[in-house]
Amino acid sequence: MIYKFFKDVKTIEELKAQYKKLAFAHHPDRGGNTADMQQINNEYDELLKRVKNVHATADGKTYTKADDRADVPDNFREIINAIITFNCRIELCGSWLWVFNAYEYRAQLKELGFFYCSGKKAWAWTDNPTNNKHKLTFEEIRRLHGSEIIKDEEQQKRLGAA
Repeated sequence: MIYKFFKDVKTIEELKAQYKKLAFAHHPDRGGNTADMQQINNEYDELLKRVKNVHATADGKTYTKADDRADVPDNFREIINAIITFNCRIELCGSWLWVFNAYEYRAQLKELGFFYCSGKKAWAWTDNPTNNKHKLTFEEIRRLHGSEIIKDEEQQKRLGAA
């Protein structure tokens, strides 16, 4: 099948990353149109069926994990759509979403299942929380799991000035 919006998706991590970029670019609350967002959501659902258990390691290798929960990516999509209009920095590290400088959104973030990490001064969300309380720095986390900044305050300011 040929997809209009998603390109060369082989893993769930790639699907999540591309969905975030597409949602930020095409969501109706950010100047996009409803028809495009519906098409993006349909393509996401179709691709999810194919790659929901295929993952990538930090060094780019893929593996299949049979015991993954199928509802995780749907929850991820809901989270992205809920925070898309927040004026704050959003970063994906591995399967964790980090939201910085979001004090004014703390009630909404708590409602969505985010928790505040005082040591990192950021809100965090993951689809697979653990009890591990590692004391890794963000640089160590980024190096281990990869990182993608989806939105930052400077980017938001430039969009508002345009």
